[in-house]
Amino acid sequence: MKDIKYPTIIADNFFDNLDDILKISKELEYNKPKQNARGNAWPGVRTKSLHLTHPKLFQDIVMKILRYYYPKIPVTFNNTHVVFSKIKKGDKGKTHFHYDGDTKIAAVIYLSEGNIKVGTTIFNDDKKEQVIVSNDINTMVAYDGMKYHGVTNLNLLENRLTLNIFIKEINIE
Repeated sequence: MKDIKYPTIIADNFFDNLDDILKISKELEYNKPKQNARGNAWPGVRTKSLHLTHPKLFQDIVMKILRYYYPKIPVTFNNTHVVFSKIKKGDKGKTHFHYDGDTKIAAVIYLSEGNIKVGTTIFNDDKKEQVIVSNDINTMVAYDGMKYHGVTNLNLLENRLTLNIFIKEINIE
């Protein structure tokens, strides 16, 4: 399972209850990034993982994403995080485009209005732009965590609310 490369998947209208999700996003506390040993930190602020505050929602989101990859195979997951993320104009991180090296499947669900200029760019193995996804509200993009990726243009960003998903361990049953 170590060498699986996960394809990029885009799904419109991810949530049936978008207003409920937006309400939850306003109730949670957001924290500034902590730098890791390499000095990397994300731009903006994030909540704690939803498994700590909203475990059913956490489970539903991760399983819905995994069903795109494994529609007929029983699957479980561990070591996974789902966080709300807010980035506003002027926010900078130590890294812009990056890899999520310890993540099998990464995903972003856009929860604010935007456009293709402030969406997500995913690169191929040669670091050439491969996919650019528009920041359309309630759209989900999932991709291999080892794909080089990031916000398409931080300089054009006004306000961006997303759910960021990091699935680090997938177990096929």
